[in-house]
Amino acid sequence: MSYSIEKPRELRLEDTALPNIFIEDVLPDADGDFVRVYLYAYMHCKQGICLTHSQLAEALGIPPEKVLAAWRYFAEERKIVRRISRPLGDEMLCDIEFIDLKGEMYGTKKNGRAAAERAAGAVGAAGKKSIIDEELKSLFDRIAVIVGAPTLDGRDAAKILSWLQEDGALPEIVETAYVYARAQSGITTTSYVGKIVKKWTEKGLRTKADAAEYLAETNARYGIYKQLMEAIGLRYSVLTDAEQEKFDLWLDDYGYTPERLLELAKNTAGVRNKLQYLGGIIKKEREKQGLDGGASTQKRTTLAAREDYYKKLRKKQEAEAEARLAKIYAEIPAVKEIDEANVVLNRELLKTLTSGKDGKKQAVGSLNARIAGKQRERIGLLEEAGYAADFTDKKYTCERCKDTGLLEDGKSCDCFHPTAK
Repeated sequence: MSYSIEKPRELRLEDTALPNIFIEDVLPDADGDFVRVYLYAYMHCKQGICLTHSQLAEALGIPPEKVLAAWRYFAEERKIVRRISRPLGDEMLCDIEFIDLKGEMYGTKKNGRAAAERAAGAVGAAGKKSIIDEELKSLFDRIAVIVGAPTLDGRDAAKILSWLQEDGALPEIVETAYVYARAQSGITTTSYVGKIVKKWTEKGLRTKADAAEYLAETNARYGIYKQLMEAIGLRYSVLTDAEQEKFDLWLDDYGYTPERLLELAKNTAGVRNKLQYLGGIIKKEREKQGLDGGASTQKRTTLAAREDYYKKLRKKQEAEAEARLAKIYAEIPAVKEIDEANVVLNRELLKTLTSGKDGKKQAVGSLNARIAGKQRERIGLLEEAGYAADFTDKKYTCERCKDTGLLEDGKSCDCFHPTAK
C-alpha cells in the first residue's frame, strides 16, 4: 500500500515556497527587476528547470545585462546566491546557486534576541570595545526611535553588535547611518543600513562630522552616475566598479561634461548593450578630434590623482587646525573646558532629540541655548587673547568646493589645475 499526491500538469499550477526572510530583508531595498529575476529563476529551479540568462531576460522582457546585474547584486551585495563561473569566463555562461537563507541565517543562531544578549555579554567580558551595557542599551533605544519601533528586534540587535564587534564600526557612525538612511530613502532595514555602515567604516569615518564631509564629497558625483545610468536605460540599484571607472574616465580623463554625455546617450536608443555602444560613440568622436589618449591624458589628471591631491590637502588643513587648537588649549585652558562641556551638552541634545519624552521641545531649546552661550564665552576668550573667533576652525584652501574639487552640481571646481600641481 502507498500514498501519493497527483502533481499539477502545468508549472503555473504548482506552489513555490519562499522564505519570509527574502520578503522582509531583501525585497524592500532591491531593484524591482532584480526581484523579478530572482523569483522567476527560483520558481523554475524549484521544479528542476534550468533557464539560460538569455531565456530569463526574454521571459521577463528585460535586457540580458539587467539579468547579469541582478545576479551580481544578489551574489556580491546581498550574498544570497553564488555565481559559479564556467571555464570560458563568459559571464553569460556562469551558473547560479541559490543559498539556503534559513540555514545561512539560523544555522548558528537559533534565537536573535538571545544572540544579541550573548554578544552584549561577550563585548563587556572580553573588553574588545569600550561599550558598556548601559551605552549599548542606550544606542539600541535611540535606533529604535529612529526606525519608529517600540524596541529593537533581537535579530537586528545581533546584527548591529556584529558591526560594532567584528567590523570595528563605532556607535556614532551606526546611529548616523540610521539617521541618514531614514532621511534619504526611508529604508532602515539592517541589511540596507549595514551596507552604509560597512562602507563608512572602511573609509575610516568615525564621527557624524566625518560622515557629513564624506557625503558632501560623494553625493554630487553619484548623482551624475545615476543620471547617466537612467539615460542609457540601465537603472541599476548597484553601480559596479567597472561602470564607475568608465564614467570617471569620460568625465575626468576625457573632460566630457555630464550634459554632453547625456546628449550622446540619446543615440543608444534601441541598442542592446547601451553602455558599450556609448563608449564606441565617444571613441569615434575623440578620433575625429585627433585625440588618441596620449595628449589628452597628459593634460588631464586621472580621478585617482585628483582624489589623492584633495585628500592630502584636507589632511593638511586638519593637521593645521589641530595644531592651532593645541596652541589655544595650552594658552587658554578655559577654552578646553568649554569644548569638553559642549561635547557633553551635544550628547545630551542628541539623546533628547531621539527621545519620546514630554517637554522635548523645551528641553531641546534649553540645551541649544546653553551650547550657544558656551560658544559665545569661547569666542570672547579667544578675542580677548588677540585671536580671531574662528582661529581653531579648519581653513579650506577653496571655500567653493570645501577642498573636494567638485561643486554641488557635480562639475569640477576651478581651483583644480593639473598642470600646476
